[in-house]
Amino acid sequence: MSTRSSSNWNHQPGYFHSLHLNDRFPSQNRWGIPQLLPLTQKHLPNDLIAYGYRARPKEPFETPATHFFLDDYRFEYVWRKPRKALPVVRKYPFVLTPDFSLYRDYPLAAQLWNVYRNRWCGAYWQRQGLWVIPTVSWSSAESYPFCFMGIQKGSVVAVSAVGVKWRTDLLEHALFVNGFQEMLQRIDPAAVIAYGALPPTCYELTDIIHQPTYWDKRRQPNNQVRH
Repeated sequence: MSTRSSSNWNHQPGYFHSLHLNDRFPSQNRWGIPQLLPLTQKHLPNDLIAYGYRARPKEPFETPATHFFLDDYRFEYVWRKPRKALPVVRKYPFVLTPDFSLYRDYPLAAQLWNVYRNRWCGAYWQRQGLWVIPTVSWSSAESYPFCFMGIQKGSVVAVSAVGVKWRTDLLEHALFVNGFQEMLQRIDPAAVIAYGALPPTCYELTDIIHQPTYWDKRRQPNNQVRH
């Protein structure tokens, strides 16, 4: 029989801090995925800045949002140590929920877990007074029963196809577009913020607020590099 008092629990994948059990947020689904308060179109960021990016003093940020469209290991800390990570997260007026990966070859239980972690962080930050924009992601149709949970209809949402090979892989293109359509039907978002380019079909389905990626900005003539 094992005990959770063992220090080994601090090094388990998906690390479960006591805070994650003590702070349980309102939920409207059987999995207990936290329900986020909706952010309306009246409140939108004008730029997306990567989590942990060290802004230069003279960079002209107005109302940016911290985003997590990065490799998961780069932002695992916001889940592992939410209180310690808070000062970094709250540097900007807005924060997107962490985009923990939903790969279609992941077990559904692991995908569900990453959706839970996404929404839990969002609910925690809302409790701290931050403006939170839920990041939505999906894998295949098997993820639809849970991947949109915790996001109220009419909320602003953020999506990204960075890392999705939709330009060269017909299956990945279809999976992304199908999931995007499902998101529109289930959430009916007030606004969709896209980090980087999406498949052209997505732009035909709804208005999208495009935010360039770091590499998009590197290619700009004036070379104003911002994450």
